Amino acid sequence: MPRATFYVHITDPAAFACKLTRRACGQNERLLIWCGSEAEMHRLDKELWQDPPESFLPHEIWFEGHPYPQDAAAVLACGNRLPSLPEGTVVLNLTDDFWHTAQPLPQRVLEIVGNSPDELAGARERFRAYRDAGFTVEHHNMQGKAV
Repeated sequence: MPRATFYVHITDPAAFACKLTRRACGQNERLLIWCGSEAEMHRLDKELWQDPPESFLPHEIWFEGHPYPQDAAAVLACGNRLPSLPEGTVVLNLTDDFWHTAQPLPQRVLEIVGNSPDELAGARERFRAYRDAGFTVEHHNMQGKAV
């Protein structure tokens, strides 16, 4: 059964995205980082190469219409429609997109949610959609916790 994990009240989404990416790759999970725009994708690409400063996290950028990178543990992408992914992929969703309708379904969806009322309202909608689609849904309140 697929899972959706929400991390809410995140003050620095980019830093938290890097942390989740490192954790997922450390657990040998195949990760797609779904960005809201090419600009966001390139900013995160740069941060993944520099954070932490003494290391880097190998990853690739994937553009629709090209073959999915098979050897990359982490893949960054964006687009107007959800792509078809290799089975067992974990999605780090940095957008308002709903992954409960993707085919095939991701193994897990990670959602990073900030503090604004709009972000929290959107997250509540996605939470209900995942739950109603049969996902196991987890919620972690990160308010006051270190990244």
